[in-house]
Amino acid sequence: MNILKLLADLAEVDPTLYDRLSSRQAAFAPLSKLGRKAALAALPVALGTAIMPAQARDIRTILDSLNLALVLEYLESEFYARALGLVAGAPSVPASFFPAGTRPAIETIYRHEQQHVRFLERVIQASGGTLPTKPRFDFTGSKNGAQPALFADVFTNFDTFLQVAQTLEDAGVRAYKGQVGFLQTDNSLLEAALRIHSVEARHAAHIRSMRRARGANVKSWVSPTDTSIAVAGKTDAVYAGEGLVNQFVAGLRQVPFDQAPLNTVVAVAKVAEAFDEPIPASTATSLVSIFTY
Repeated sequence: MNILKLLADLAEVDPTLYDRLSSRQAAFAPLSKLGRKAALAALPVALGTAIMPAQARDIRTILDSLNLALVLEYLESEFYARALGLVAGAPSVPASFFPAGTRPAIETIYRHEQQHVRFLERVIQASGGTLPTKPRFDFTGSKNGAQPALFADVFTNFDTFLQVAQTLEDAGVRAYKGQVGFLQTDNSLLEAALRIHSVEARHAAHIRSMRRARGANVKSWVSPTDTSIAVAGKTDAVYAGEGLVNQFVAGLRQVPFDQAPLNTVVAVAKVAEAFDEPIPASTATSLVSIFTY
């Protein structure tokens, strides 16, 4: 593999891609201002999928991606809202649920999720789309008592709560990465999605750090050395494929890091930690369904 050639190819992004005017630019006029205020993280410098050839904008596909993102944000927002006792009619959370010093971080994450919800709702409506129906959530995974609970003590045991939070955040990061390619023909949407993706990754890292501080064997990023929290046949899809050491770049050849001249087997293994793998919409939807009824 010619690494220098790969880097050169990555640099040859279509120079008109991000400046190309959308046929619905007028509909998204408020987006450029709203996106910069509502999404709270730095835009990554480059994205591998940006080297794909320019395509005609598919409004249906873009709206599907936005709707999926909104359902994911509904899921995460309500999860934290229930833990914080902010959902009317939901079972109360014990006063001692949050260990000292932990509630402010969860409140901050909740506010971010709320901002993402409001932002995505406005974007979908501004583009002529219909908002998806907000699902009914059961974070125990029992589908409102219809089956045995997967996380019966999610709102009474703080460690279980953090495990579920990590699962949701890690899934959100991979889901955004799986959908961002559909948005690449619209500069404002791509920027906003990547900003949200960055925020979700920071949430995941913080939740993982909170778990590690409580004794869990977990890094601040997805690692093969993490002690698994996946439920077989249920949430294991969140981490399926994260151990890959071969990477693909759209429009280019496979990058076989396991065959690169790395010094040790350990160095090759760490390649899996360096990349978040995308998951398709079907996988993300299946994961959401675990917590809905």
